Order: sequence, then structure tokens, then C-alpha cells
Amino acid sequence: MNILMLNHNVAWRSTFFRAFYFARELVARGHRVTLATISETRLLRPEELVIESVRVVKTPDLGVGLARTGWDPWDSLYRTVRFAAERFDVVHGFDCRPVVLGPSLGLHLLRGVPWVTDWADWWGRGGAISERKSWVGRVAFSPVETFLEERFRALANQVTVTSSALQQRAIALGIRRDRVHLIPSGANVTTIEALDATACRAELGLPAGVPVACFVGFVQYDLELVIRAFAVARARVPDARLLLVGPHHDGAARIARELGVDGAILDVGTQPFSRVPLHLGAADVLLMPVSDNLMNRARGPIKLGDYLAAGRAVLANPVGDLTDVFRADDVGVLAGDTPQAYGGALADLLRDRARCGRLGAQARRVAEGKYAWRLLAPRLEAVYDRARAGF
Repeated sequence: MNILMLNHNVAWRSTFFRAFYFARELVARGHRVTLATISETRLLRPEELVIESVRVVKTPDLGVGLARTGWDPWDSLYRTVRFAAERFDVVHGFDCRPVVLGPSLGLHLLRGVPWVTDWADWWGRGGAISERKSWVGRVAFSPVETFLEERFRALANQVTVTSSALQQRAIALGIRRDRVHLIPSGANVTTIEALDATACRAELGLPAGVPVACFVGFVQYDLELVIRAFAVARARVPDARLLLVGPHHDGAARIARELGVDGAILDVGTQPFSRVPLHLGAADVLLMPVSDNLMNRARGPIKLGDYLAAGRAVLANPVGDLTDVFRADDVGVLAGDTPQAYGGALADLLRDRARCGRLGAQARRVAEGKYAWRLLAPRLEAVYDRARAGF
């Protein structure tokens, strides 16, 4: 098959990973895949490159900041015109921002290309958009997000979702149950390995013998919980360290100073993805806080797969499908989403590094044997076959 994937992020952010990992595995299975994502800087001209045998087209976009996440009419028009000139057997749109929805509908309705739509986040109707700090993002855009993610999906041949909550929401919209396919995000066991902690710490300048927790995240809705929970854990484990990977967050830094734990935190900022495994490997415990809200109940976090692949114990919350993952396989600990509960569980893990080692080894085994992207790719391939057959 010749497959077109459309993503509304810049490369190496958010849902790009889900699209790219699937694309990489589909190429390995003999298909041709073009993945369109937003250029980080270009305004008028595209950039085309090949990454691990996947043809990646970075499309020009006029958006700035959060607006460079799939809203630009120029980008949508560019994609529609460009890809209409090529022949594809299926188009897979990841979520429904205009730069994805416009060309998906164009190819599907005007060229007859089978369309699969992927639903990876609950945006409108009380979802992620409600967690934004700005009034414009939280209130003004909520009806727009709701309209885009609900109005058009019934037109697609097939729907893929990342969580049970999104599966039920799609069915509630009137989409036939047999057209909605739950395919969780997988584990990147190809480029993330279980590295030696001592070597990783030496490269990062961390003491070899101290207990270390690590949080990685570009989206930082629950970073405040991380800081407050670490302060609770640090009171019980005085030599503990916290490693933060992601954009510097002034609010989190202020809370750390107020709680007196800023000296125990190494905030390395945003890192190239090639260096993320190094930081994961330096930790005893990887933190994945997900407060109990609608946005998180509907998520199928891509980060979980990376954490499992790193072979480290994971500390999360019993929210959404995460509960089933942790109950099915002993890969970490679930704790309440208060600083006291989450921090207490973190302290218990940091004081028992042998247990962390056992949980981490199991996490890697589960990543390889159950969640590797190569194991999920045939399921997506079957969805494409159904779309092409007209089911």
C-alpha cells in the first residue's frame, strides 16, 4: 500500500510519535508511507526528508506558538493541493485539526481515497482544551475543538482510537462499533534501550549512588504534582534527586523554591529525542502523573511505552486505561493523585531500589513482548484493509 499519514504537530512532538512509529513499522512490512507534519520554521516552502525509511514532508505553516499546532488555512490548503497530485491507497489523519481534516476530506470525497481517522486525545467537550490557562484557549476554542473532533469522524471509513473512553465516545456519536478500533500507543523498543544507570548518571553529572526520579514531558499539565510530590518524598529520602526533561516551567521552579527542594532538582530543559533515553536510563523511577480528569481518562500516553522500553519502574495514577495496564503486568506502582499519596509512593520506591530493578526488568519484558510497535502494526494494517474494502 501507498499510505499518507497527516499529523498536526511539528516533528518529535506529541502525536507525531504515534504516527511515525506506526509508519516506521509499516515500511518494514513492505508499505510506502508519507508522513506530513508541520515544519518547525518554514512559512512558504516545504522540507522533505527520509527518516528511518519513512518519507517525512514538513509542510509550511504561518502559525506561531500554540497556533502552530494545526490551525493554519495556508498549511491546510498546501497539503490538500500537494497530496491530491499523488496517488495513495489510504489516508490516515491523526486527530481533526484543519491541517489534517482539510486534506483528509479532500482526498476522501474528491479523489475517493479511503480515509481512516485516528482519535488520540479528548480535546473539546470538557477535555484537554479546558485545561489551558488562557481564556481564549479554554473558552473561545472549546466549541471549535468539539465541532472538529465530533462532526466529521462518521464520514471516515474506519476510526482508530487510543483509549476505551475515546472508543465509547466514538460509538456514542453513532459510528458503528465494528468501525471503531482500539489500538493503544506502543513501546519504542527499537531506539530506547535499558541503559546502565551508572554510565548515564556519569554523563549527566549525577551522583552514582543516590536515588533518582525522572519526569519527561513536553506537555506539563501535571508538573506541579511532580514537584509537590517530590518534596514529600524528599522529606523521607533526604538524598533523593529529581531529573526534569522538557520546557523550563517558571511556575514549577517557583514552587520548588518555596518548598526548598530546588537544589535537589536537575532541570535540563528540552532535549533532542536522541538524548531522552540517556535521561530515562539515569533514573530509578520514571514519573507519569495523570490527575483524574476527563482529559487524562481518555489518554493513551505515548510516554508510557517509552518508559516501559527504558526498563525502569513507573509511578503513575489509577486513571483511565492505565489501571488495566498496571494490573495486568507488574511494571510499576499506581498511587493517588495528591502530593501526599503520590509522594509517599515515590518515597517507598526510592527506598527500595532492588524492587525498582525488578519492576524495571519486567517493564522491559512487557515492552518487548506486548507493546512493541511492530506487534501493533499488523492491527493497523488490518484496519487499512477494511477501509479499502469498504466496510
